[in-house]
Amino acid sequence: MADNSFIKMSVFFAEDQITVSSGMIRSQGDKFIMMGEDFDLIPHQSAVDVVGYRQDGIVFMSGLVTLSTKSQLNFDIVRLADKQERRMYLKVKVHLKTRLLRAFSMGRSRRSYAINEMIQVRDLSIGGIGFYSSSIFLKKQKVTINFNELKPGFTAVAEILRRETGPFRGGYRFKYGCRLLNISGEEERVLCEYVFRTQLKNRQQLLLHQEE
Repeated sequence: MADNSFIKMSVFFAEDQITVSSGMIRSQGDKFIMMGEDFDLIPHQSAVDVVGYRQDGIVFMSGLVTLSTKSQLNFDIVRLADKQERRMYLKVKVHLKTRLLRAFSMGRSRRSYAINEMIQVRDLSIGGIGFYSSSIFLKKQKVTINFNELKPGFTAVAEILRRETGPFRGGYRFKYGCRLLNISGEEERVLCEYVFRTQLKNRQQLLLHQEE
């Protein structure tokens, strides 16, 4: 099931929102050892979600922790996520402004037309995005979104799944929920790393507010 071809791994502990990442990895079958510094501690036998980064993309897995210290994390892989679970994996709230580049006409023509509107992204996952916009789009209509801030030249096509009418914060008229289409392995890796970094940042900010 598992192998040692991963260039990096991230481990997510859902109960306390803990993320541990490292590129120093050893494996034997389905048993993995991650080495590093200042790891968060995870209770023995805790169920964790694992993301393995390869050169050609990412792999989602579930595991059980067998050892957790500040410098080492051992876990056994117990399950690989299927395609549907992969798309639903870990959505986070973000405060990211980006640009909506184009939209595609409905019907047979499917021609694209320029939008070039600044939008506010409200949440993001590996397979989906939610954003605020003042442009009107229909369900199943496709739009092109600029992710240049995450990686230069990265644009993605998204399909509109739902629309809510505002007004919303920032003066936007609509809130959209979309799924991302035809994301390459490298682009999935970029999105996944951004989502995990944001999740960790959100957790740290929450802890700071609790201490105040």
